[in-house]
Order: sequence, then structure tokens, then C-alpha cells
Amino acid sequence: MKKTQKALVLLLCGTLCALIITCGSSAASGGESTGEIIAGTWTWKGYTPADKGDGDTSICNVVIADEVINGETVRTYSLSGTVTNALQYGLAECDIVPDEATLELLKTAKAVSFKVMGDGKRYNLEAPISTVHDWGFHVFGFEAPAEATEYVVQMRMFMQPSWAEAVRFNQARIEKLIFKTRNQTEGGLGDFSVKIWDLKLHM
Repeated sequence: MKKTQKALVLLLCGTLCALIITCGSSAASGGESTGEIIAGTWTWKGYTPADKGDGDTSICNVVIADEVINGETVRTYSLSGTVTNALQYGLAECDIVPDEATLELLKTAKAVSFKVMGDGKRYNLEAPISTVHDWGFHVFGFEAPAEATEYVVQMRMFMQPSWAEAVRFNQARIEKLIFKTRNQTEGGLGDFSVKIWDLKLHM
């Protein structure tokens, strides 16, 4: 009887330890990833008022650098600028454009992940598809806290805003990713500063 009880206790302890390890390793959102993780090749492009040409004076600058974060040297993309009220829905954005091979992977990936730190404000990662025509693209909202934080975003987590004409998210039609500030009606006015790195695809 004692041997049976001891075996049961060991089994329960092992199960509890496995559960704790699993919970501790999950990312900030979306849970754990499975399969191959691929960095891909991306071009980051900011926008100035001259680039937009629509009267919006909001700005998104991009500075690329190699930095040491938490003891690791990483390639960072520092996005900063100002969101103005020149337009009703003024906002700042940065295109994250994959090369041809990375785009094909993006169209079939199970999730995307990235690490971020910043000013504590909320931002959007947008996944535009060619069948959305009213700028109501599917987005994932996230916060950029002062401490480095990782997000794992399952593709099913990209959602359209409530005002958009509803279009099913067809991943095969995705064109790129976009970092976007909240617009002025969502409290996005003013200066912003965000650092993003380790953008990866989970296959």
C-alpha cells in the first residue's frame, strides 16, 4: 500500500512540474508555438507627411541598430514619431514588407511572433489582405511596456475593427505586415516610441 501511495505522489508531482513549466514558457499572448520558427527577410519602411500625400502630418521614423537587450545582441527596429490631428483618423505607420520567399511562408504560417518594449501605449500589428477595400484590415492589438515582452500571435487572432465591412481573413491573400499607432479617436495622439525585434514566423 505504501509503495502504491509513493508512486501516486511521484506521478502527481511530475504532472504538476510539467504543468508549471508549460505555463511559464508561454508567450504574452496566443500561447506556445509548435513547428519550425523562421526569421525571414523583411524591409521596414516608415512614413513622413510627404510620403502620405493626403494631408496627414503624422510621422513614423525607423532606426535600425544592433543592440544588447537582456544580455543578447539583437537587430532592433526603433519606431518613433508623432500622431497629429490633421486628419480625422490621423495615425502613424510603418510597413514591414517580406521578400518573396518570406511572403510565401507568411501565407501559410500558423503564427507570427515579435519582441517589443516601449512607452506603455497600445499599438496594432496589421495584416492587410487584398480583399479588404475600406482600410478595415485585420489587426492584433498589443501593448509596448517598458520591459521587453514577447507576443506570439496566432493567425486567427487578427480581427477587423467593428466599423469595417466584414471580410473573412484569407491568409493566402496577405500582402505584408504593418505596425500602426492607434488613431486619434482611440487615444493615439502625441509622440510615440517603440522598439521591435525578433520578428519570426511559426510554421
